[in-house]
Amino acid sequence: MEEQTEADLILSLCSPFLICKMIRNFKLTIIAIISCWSSYSQIEAGLLLGLTNATTTEINAISGSITGSLIYNTTDQSVYQYNGATWAPVGSSTGGWNITGNTGTTSSTNFVGTSDAQDLILKSNNIEKLRLVQDRGQILINQASVFNSHPLVIKANGVDVLAFQDNTGSPKWHWNFLSGGLNFVESNVADYRLFLKNGGNIGVNTNNPTEQLDVNGNARIRALSDASDSDDIVAVDPSGVLQKSKVNYGGRWTNTDTTTDLNINNTIVPLFGSEDYKDDGNNLYEATSTSITIKESGRYDVRANLSLIGANFPNNTRQRTNVNARIAVNGTAVGAIAASGYIRWASGHDHSSLHLNEILQLNANDVVSIISYREANSGTVRFSGSGESSFVINKLR
Repeated sequence: MEEQTEADLILSLCSPFLICKMIRNFKLTIIAIISCWSSYSQIEAGLLLGLTNATTTEINAISGSITGSLIYNTTDQSVYQYNGATWAPVGSSTGGWNITGNTGTTSSTNFVGTSDAQDLILKSNNIEKLRLVQDRGQILINQASVFNSHPLVIKANGVDVLAFQDNTGSPKWHWNFLSGGLNFVESNVADYRLFLKNGGNIGVNTNNPTEQLDVNGNARIRALSDASDSDDIVAVDPSGVLQKSKVNYGGRWTNTDTTTDLNINNTIVPLFGSEDYKDDGNNLYEATSTSITIKESGRYDVRANLSLIGANFPNNTRQRTNVNARIAVNGTAVGAIAASGYIRWASGHDHSSLHLNEILQLNANDVVSIISYREANSGTVRFSGSGESSFVINKLR
């Protein structure tokens, strides 16, 4: 039998399905053996020819490399091929990403991703964990669905959404869905530090905010601007709800009537002829010529100033008149008597005045008026002039 050479032996081992290529580059001889259909039970290691070994640094220092040259990179344990411009892992003419990382990359040209109109998906255990949406700047976490153009969309794991740790890795805050809203949790401390309830109400230290902002605890405002004459006062109701207060909301009216005789018992004084101001429109006060209706229960400061003059007739009764007055609620006189409106009608004494002031607890729809009384002679007594008498009311609480 004819003696076999080493090459004949290799061919006989792989035949009939061997592709054998001899690549010679200077002193480097590489025999590449590719078997596609079947393999023998054992090939002796001594018959296999290895590649030249080099580190990444040593490979990058090679000059004059020939396109197609192969070398084994001991840094990342991969076979590299020279593509005419750079050394790249075998299997890609432009290079690939290795499970142990890459070197020699350029951030302006190298990337992980797609170059066609396809999403990039990252999976773990063959389950999608992250998706970069190709037609918008959006990242989807945990198989979330595309939603508008928000940069980040997270699908919850059960009720848990997102967690935050400090630089030591200790959990500090996390978000979850509880009690029909988004719960901001101080991790391992307390739930509902902040709670956004479905529908828009916000709770602080409560999971059941009943107002747009519901604080279960004390609140503090560190700085406030100076108030102006158009600002409102804030008050709190018995359940702790803040409201715009009508405290100090008031109105002022003056008389226009100068003919009504006020020196007659139980005369309803026509004091509301002209309105100077009235806060909150008709929501708090509504006036007629002789009375004012209170629209909201509360405590009110009520004041009336009546400027009087005695009529120059008849001669036998114009002297020594005396008009008194009281505040009335729903037609019933209350509080102190304004006295006295005494007019001597001698030596130029033909004027007098009455002044009333009461703090009254009033109910909604109470009617407030001023009633005058005759206390002496029956001579005619009227308002001294238009706009010279007034009624003023202010809400105290």
